Amino acid sequence: MQSLWGMQTFRRRLSSNTTKVLRKSYDIVIAGGGLVGSCAACAIASDPLLQSLRVLVIEPREPKIWKASPERFSNRVYSVAPGTRKLLEELSAWKTVEALRYRPVRRLQVWESASEAAISFQQPRLDEYVSYVVEDEVLASAVWTRLGELSSQVDVVHNLSAKTYDLPSRRNDMHKKEAGSASRDDSGREDRVKIVLSDGTQLETSLLIGADGPSSAVRQAMGVQYLNWSYDQKGIVASLQLSEAQDNSVAWQRFTSLGPIALLPLDEKRSSLVWSTNTEDATRLLALSDEEFLDALNQALWEEQDKKQLAGRALEYLDRFIGKFGQRPANFQQIPPTLTAVDKGSRAAFPLALGHATRYVVPHVALIGDAAHRIHPLAGLGVNLGFEDVTALRAALRKTVACGAEVGSLPHLLQYETQAQRTVVPVMAAVDSLHRLYSTQWTPAVVLRSLGLNLVNACEPLKGRIMQHASL
Repeated sequence: MQSLWGMQTFRRRLSSNTTKVLRKSYDIVIAGGGLVGSCAACAIASDPLLQSLRVLVIEPREPKIWKASPERFSNRVYSVAPGTRKLLEELSAWKTVEALRYRPVRRLQVWESASEAAISFQQPRLDEYVSYVVEDEVLASAVWTRLGELSSQVDVVHNLSAKTYDLPSRRNDMHKKEAGSASRDDSGREDRVKIVLSDGTQLETSLLIGADGPSSAVRQAMGVQYLNWSYDQKGIVASLQLSEAQDNSVAWQRFTSLGPIALLPLDEKRSSLVWSTNTEDATRLLALSDEEFLDALNQALWEEQDKKQLAGRALEYLDRFIGKFGQRPANFQQIPPTLTAVDKGSRAAFPLALGHATRYVVPHVALIGDAAHRIHPLAGLGVNLGFEDVTALRAALRKTVACGAEVGSLPHLLQYETQAQRTVVPVMAAVDSLHRLYSTQWTPAVVLRSLGLNLVNACEPLKGRIMQHASL
């Protein structure tokens, strides 16, 4: 009996108002149409060398696309790095962000509650920005709008997910050890990934890209080891109102005894909050009224009772030492904005964890974004690392096509894995180390981190390297 893989075509609703024929075979199938998955589809379809490839995006949800910015701000925002903006500009997606709304950040100010240690970051040129604060819905609208413009090259199926993945690397292990055609079926497509969707639809592809989040079904099908642990913390998010309209172009972060607090500018009158604290305190804070929560937040931002005298003396000695051998850094600390109200219904929380797949690729399969790695939000780099994966994978696919190799071939996928892990692993290690260093109020640790922070602040070349790395 002829295989179903070679004889069926399917008609599926690919968007809310368009019906297209869903092919039985694709060059690339992307599992997950979130920010990173949909961006990967745009990157492939927009590239002159790759635009002949047929791409399918499988997204279980309907995208929520903004045509105009609502008055109410989302409580889910991202600190978009300059490198991510550059990618979105290349894909002609950033223009939608500009048409909706975003907030450029000129400076990042970091300080802590246990000492006077502080550091600030800003770009050397006045017309350059540290990052751009963009709401989740705005970014999603930008990428999905661009994806709609590429509909001739990219098919999208909504409200369906993959039921099973049949991967070449996991199929017929004994036959894989045999040579040549003995391991292939009559169609010569035994090296392709076979997918069954939740409604029974059957597909096959040369390359499956897993962009399906931290609980990735693609990663589980690959059988790769996944290192992960919970921080026993939650990130509390909210939209906050300021006392008066102001420039509001500075991002603030204070390390406190209740965890790091970040304030990201939204517009002249509002900022977005990300407060990472232990699960018990998060539950308590969420149970407070808006007024009580605002009081607790202001107290955490301004309290001076946690200061360690030994750390203060150590910083004085360091300041005098730096003064003898060089110019002291300007002691310029702008005062954070005064917070007066919480937007009603904007408070929420999400669990914090670390996760990392030891392998990002197997033959004909690659992981990107949260499916491959997940980090603590204190540095605001999570989504940017996902977009960096897109850039690295696109480069590997370009090399694959340029040399005439099959899309999904392992040697070129390994190039992607190497490049991606060179970016992700150092950032993940640094962020996890910072989290652990600032999770204690033990005096020697406070002294050590305070001296380190002020030393880095005094060394402009080192700050420049950190900025360059964080810009991705």
